[in-house]
Amino acid sequence: MKINTPATRGLLRVLGTVAVLFVCTSQWANAHIDLQRAGTHVAKYEQGERGADTKIGNCGNPAGVPTGAVYTYKPGETITVSLAEYVRHPGYFRIAFDNEGDDDFIDPRWIVAIDPERRQGGCPIDDTDHCRIGDQATEGDYYNNDTVLMDNLNPHTRETAQPVYTWEVQLPDVECDNCTLQIIQVMEDPAGVAHGPYNTTTANANNDVYHQCIALVLSESAVAGQAANAAAVALAPAPAAQP
Repeated sequence: MKINTPATRGLLRVLGTVAVLFVCTSQWANAHIDLQRAGTHVAKYEQGERGADTKIGNCGNPAGVPTGAVYTYKPGETITVSLAEYVRHPGYFRIAFDNEGDDDFIDPRWIVAIDPERRQGGCPIDDTDHCRIGDQATEGDYYNNDTVLMDNLNPHTRETAQPVYTWEVQLPDVECDNCTLQIIQVMEDPAGVAHGPYNTTTANANNDVYHQCIALVLSESAVAGQAANAAAVALAPAPAAQP
């Protein structure tokens, strides 16, 4: 088959377009952040198409479809939590704990843009934009209620974003049988056509916070090495093949 002909060049252009669409569609099908693929935990709720559900509700699922994954630890235990970021956004992470369910979390009510000079439209863009100019390290809406354990973790731009983030998290020294660890990503520069003003007051896809949660039991009788229940083990990603 001759390659350098008008017909084959046209075919290659079509195939190239299809490949680009496939890659973009595959990317959109992934959640913006995901516990399961990072390998340490499986999220409390299933996530929806294109990761849209990660924006909705305290744990990222409007329908509340549970995975059944539950992890049992001792009160006060320090655990490793990893989170994958599949779509890069400038922003930071926060980890919080609710000792009964998942309804006590409060999303950050404003941001201090990490890179205000590159934020299209400025900061704030208009009176609906909960964005402030100031010191990002100290002037964000951090530790905004007593559920928050760790805040303003790994602030980054799109260029410095990492595929996986890992934290050592000390759990509270309490016993509970229906507690939740929440991990959120806060987009700090979500301006322009794609995202518009920063807003956490709407519980829909216009929200600029991505949510994931881990269902927990904290018990003094917890057995080391048996933290994950059967559902969590079944849904955990397979370990990477050794070379």
